[in-house]
Amino acid sequence: MAKKIYLLAIMLVGFLTVQAQEYRHEVAVVGGAGMHSLRYDVLGGKNPFEFGYKAGANYTFFFTDMWGIGLGAEFARYNNNVTLPDGLRYEIDVPNIPSRTYVNEVMGFSEKQTLSTVNIPLTLQFNAPAGKNLRFYALAGAKAGIPVKATFAQSANSLICKTYTETPNGVSIRESAAFENYSNNGDLNLKTAISLTGELGVKYKLVKNMWLYVGGYIDYGLNDVRKNVVDNINLVDVLYGPTPVHNSIFTMSSAVNAANLVAYGATIRLGFGLGKRKVPPAPVVEPIPVPIPEPKPEPKPEPKPEPAPVVEVPKEIKQAMIEISNTLFAFDKYYLTEKSADELNRVAAWLKENPVITVEIEGHTDHVGTLKYNQQLSENRAKAVYDCLVNDGVNASRLSYRGYGKTRPVADNSTTEGRQLNRRVELKIIKK
Repeated sequence: MAKKIYLLAIMLVGFLTVQAQEYRHEVAVVGGAGMHSLRYDVLGGKNPFEFGYKAGANYTFFFTDMWGIGLGAEFARYNNNVTLPDGLRYEIDVPNIPSRTYVNEVMGFSEKQTLSTVNIPLTLQFNAPAGKNLRFYALAGAKAGIPVKATFAQSANSLICKTYTETPNGVSIRESAAFENYSNNGDLNLKTAISLTGELGVKYKLVKNMWLYVGGYIDYGLNDVRKNVVDNINLVDVLYGPTPVHNSIFTMSSAVNAANLVAYGATIRLGFGLGKRKVPPAPVVEPIPVPIPEPKPEPKPEPKPEPAPVVEVPKEIKQAMIEISNTLFAFDKYYLTEKSADELNRVAAWLKENPVITVEIEGHTDHVGTLKYNQQLSENRAKAVYDCLVNDGVNASRLSYRGYGKTRPVADNSTTEGRQLNRRVELKIIKK
């Protein structure tokens, strides 16, 4: 198991080395678009996300093969469109005049807000190989959004301000102001926004040292970006109060509790590598020593038994067999003649002196007669010699006999002498 983990680690290091960042510096142009807005809850109204965008440049220094730190500058646009419900009514107590109350009503109110910032992001980038010419990347960090322009534009179908005054005779009502098709615009005074930022996607190598990034991003503001918040004044009084003050509902603490920048969307960037990075050579995988088993000693071959001494048939025995063959049988007979008894006794004595010898007694005939007849006659003649040798004391297990008929002549059967030679019995040594 440990060897497998070691080999896997070596392969992983080698793969990451091959896929390592090829350069140390990268300059990129960046663009993105999605939902960009000032996020806040407005009392009784709606504040949905609106479309926005960003564009800029970024520099990244890769301090390892997969990690880099980046600094950039980008222009960003944020948009809002806040609406209030028709018939929204606010009652306002007039300071220093306890008996007087203002009641304000609006119809068809909306306020559009536009914010442009220069963002300075500081991020940490991570790259991981995903295939040939393809990598995953992730960015995380923070950015400062410096407002360069912020405006608002208000409109309403009608705006009515009524004054209620308590008197000893009762309550009197007086319409202080009434507007039809009201509109107003101006500038917003905002703080620098501090946001967390993140980005995730893939990067593809187009050509040498040029990469295309495609991913998604999200920015989330940490601080309230409003300045000069007006306390304890209601909506209509800001639109048109005892002293006409025209301002955005964005700055009213009674209508808006806090406002921060939020953005998310898709991004694309084109990166150009600078300064070739020295890629360390791939690690050399040293072979893992494999224990070699000691060779087992080869078994010693058992000594072969020494061959028995070759026993040659003595010349006198060979001559005796010739004499036996010449005098052994009469024509067409298989019984032994008296002349052959002495010669067979000599053969029996030799076999007794050499007990390791096993012989086959072969019987033969001349060509006179049928094949079947001569076959039987040759077997009878061989058996007659076999019986005689056994009777002379030779162990029968050392003897065998076989007839060959007229199939193995040794002389010419056309002459009397030749036929005599073919009527024979031979000893064949088959084991020594």
